[in-house]
Amino acid sequence: MGFSVLVRVSTPDLPLWNKEEQIGEDIPSALILNFTVSADNQTLLLQDQPFMPLLQPHTPPRLSAPQTSQSYGEFEHGTPNLEDLPVFDLDYDRIAHPRDDPSIHYYNYYPNLMINLLGAGIAGHNALLKDMEQKVIKITLRDWNTVNRASTYPPNHSFEIKEVKLWDRRQGDSVNPDDLKECTLKSWRCSDFGDHPWYRYIFRQNFDEYGKIGSFRHMVLQRWGTLYDRLGFFRITLLIVVLASMFLSPIPYVLYKGGKWIKAQHRARAEAVAAVWKDNDEEVEGLLFADESLENLYGSEDTGPKEVFSEKQLDGNDADGSVEKPLPSVPAKTADALEASEKL
Repeated sequence: MGFSVLVRVSTPDLPLWNKEEQIGEDIPSALILNFTVSADNQTLLLQDQPFMPLLQPHTPPRLSAPQTSQSYGEFEHGTPNLEDLPVFDLDYDRIAHPRDDPSIHYYNYYPNLMINLLGAGIAGHNALLKDMEQKVIKITLRDWNTVNRASTYPPNHSFEIKEVKLWDRRQGDSVNPDDLKECTLKSWRCSDFGDHPWYRYIFRQNFDEYGKIGSFRHMVLQRWGTLYDRLGFFRITLLIVVLASMFLSPIPYVLYKGGKWIKAQHRARAEAVAAVWKDNDEEVEGLLFADESLENLYGSEDTGPKEVFSEKQLDGNDADGSVEKPLPSVPAKTADALEASEKL
């Protein structure tokens, strides 16, 4: 399609603002949104604000749009002088698909961006844009630097506006800020998504220069900013040095005392082990002394067998310890038979 496009969105809930009388008139009106690709083709701008990708996701861009009473046909044939039109601050719903996280690498990146206007305000007058007849803007981009290759980190886009359409609202597209989850200090960001770009519903009263109002992150940055504004760079640097020294100065002393305690524990343990070994040595020596006394009194186990063995050797045993057995006695019956044979 190109690199710039004006989109007219009818707003049935928004009266036409009379700049002279500072009142809203019951006349059909519309808001004009200007989508433009930046000069380097890396960013899609909405009302001259970086909108895709976001420069600071924690502080979404604050958008505003001129209001016109021109019909769609009149708008096609010629846009009015935008500088003469009243300008409304906007609340909006922003969704990108696929998710515009710069750390994710995409091939053939054709992101679709959806913008749903939720509210508008001027001169202290605010209106929620709930009418289901209001359209949702869907814009498709083409990243020429990802054709047949992956995107890089950090991104190096070359965007072109491929298509812009107005789609019917669906049930649930109209959101009331009071229906959103309350933001408290229990949450760091109070984000709508778990990942970058964190937020979907951008209501003006919920954001400021420090991010989502009510979140813990907002409180920290706000107090830091206030302190910086009051003290200045030099004083706040000096304060940081003093506080750091107060917190860090005890560390060397703690390390020194801890080292001494560890050495003392090690020494005590070594002495305890040495004492145990000394007691064991004394017990062993006592047992050995008792064994020697018994041997002197009764003799050792080896002495008995040696003496018995020597006695057997004295009885005529061979040197190798073998013993000759005596012949058995002659039976009486056999002796009588021998005498009878001799007489014959």
